Amino acid sequence: MSRTKYTSEFVTARGKEIYQQQIQDKVEPEHNGKFLSVDIETGDYEIDTDDLSPSIRLLAKRPDAVIYSLRVGFPAAHRLGFKISVPK
Repeated sequence: MSRTKYTSEFVTARGKEIYQQQIQDKVEPEHNGKFLSVDIETGDYEIDTDDLSPSIRLLAKRPDAVIYSLRVGFPAAHRLGFKISVPK
């Protein structure tokens, strides 16, 4: 398993930058709710309805890809925590 020379902060910042500058206008709002993974070194990206498939396809093309993932149209890919509704 190879290691990246980048910090997680750099990967996040570069991934967001590529998404906002090169990809966002192409995919929103048509693909809102889908998962997108982008290789921060090449700018290649993949989209799918689940969170793992886009990354797998990028890694198939380039095994040493450095990947940033997000959910199109959402501030976060996943929700942490939950709310329980109790019937009255």
